[in-house]
Amino acid sequence: MIAQSQVFWHTLDVLARERGFTPSALARAAGLDATALNPSRRVGANGAMRWPSLPTLLRVLEVLQVPLAVFARSVAGERLNPAAPAEGVGLLRTLAYSMLQQTGVFDQNGLPCGPVWVQEASPGQWWGEPDAYVVRVDTDGMEPVVRDGGAVVVVPSLPLREGDRVLMHGPGREPVMGLMLDVQDGPAVCSFRGGEVHVPPAREGEAWLHRIVMMTV
Repeated sequence: MIAQSQVFWHTLDVLARERGFTPSALARAAGLDATALNPSRRVGANGAMRWPSLPTLLRVLEVLQVPLAVFARSVAGERLNPAAPAEGVGLLRTLAYSMLQQTGVFDQNGLPCGPVWVQEASPGQWWGEPDAYVVRVDTDGMEPVVRDGGAVVVVPSLPLREGDRVLMHGPGREPVMGLMLDVQDGPAVCSFRGGEVHVPPAREGEAWLHRIVMMTV
């Protein structure tokens, strides 16, 4: 039996609240329009409740770190009791955006290193991903896409695809957050700061592209 759409939306709202998201914050973190998940957008012109598209749902569940099968069981009314995390789990290395250009904050493989990083609670359940880290945004130069005071979760181990949100960084190089482009001569990044297009240097070790999996406000 297919669950009513009201139950669907209620379940999604409960999962979001448990993880500290409002509908607008969840939409932004999933790369959607900020109003995409608002209650006012859930009702059609004929008064019937709308269903989100499957791609939208998958992007939202990726942010919430809830598998589709688990979400379906939740909608069906099954009470889920996740195991309590082990001690120390839930923390990620965190650094301010303005400090990413400093020497010694990334190793020769482009991964976080050194004492300048601090351990903070992960905005989502990403601590199980290898080498995941958080960047605290301390500039308003990328608004409204990335807001001053927000945070992004970066997972270097995930493969990159056209349209992904990415962070490009390298030694002595100003970091760039933007969208991955698929161009004829290789990958490029369309920056959230003014839409400039940046092409990673061809020489290995001069810059790295890491996938952004979550944004918070």
